[in-house]
Amino acid sequence: MSDFKLTFQEEVRRLARKEVKAASETLAVQQKTIRELTKRIEALEKKQAVPVVPKADKPAEVVVPAKSGKARFSPKTIIKFRKKYGISQKGFAALLGVATFTVSHWELGKNRPRATQVAAISALTKLGKRKVVALLAEKAPAEVAKKPAKAAKPAKAAKKAKAPKAAKTVAVPAPAVATDKVITVKP
Repeated sequence: MSDFKLTFQEEVRRLARKEVKAASETLAVQQKTIRELTKRIEALEKKQAVPVVPKADKPAEVVVPAKSGKARFSPKTIIKFRKKYGISQKGFAALLGVATFTVSHWELGKNRPRATQVAAISALTKLGKRKVVALLAEKAPAEVAKKPAKAAKPAKAAKKAKAPKAAKTVAVPAPAVATDKVITVKP
């Protein structure tokens, strides 16, 4: 009986080693595949890090570096930027490729932009006024056309000489006993 026990144990060990060897070979093949895929991913990331030159028929995109670090976001930043360059919410939305109400929600603090959008906003704030206006002209030419030219400021003497305002006439209902009275109100 002991011979049967020893023979059985040896057979189990032999079969276990055979299965472990087959599994480790499969594992080695999978590890090799993972290394190859990792190399492909690294090559694609390097290729993507190079800024793409826009074609003439497509509008220029805001190129955001892949590893730009964490940019901060504040609704006040967007408001200050738009007022500084005289851009409407619609124009700002066109620059970033989002909806107008999205910019409104950012400014009100209801929502926060995604990390990619924060990076794009940061990149826009670092551009000069001419570049921003040029981008706006490419992406939303109607917004640039709407922008009125700045009027010259009136002289101080013209400000002081104001025309007197006319008196307003308001009809006030009187008590039921009398008729309606007319009262003149001066501003």
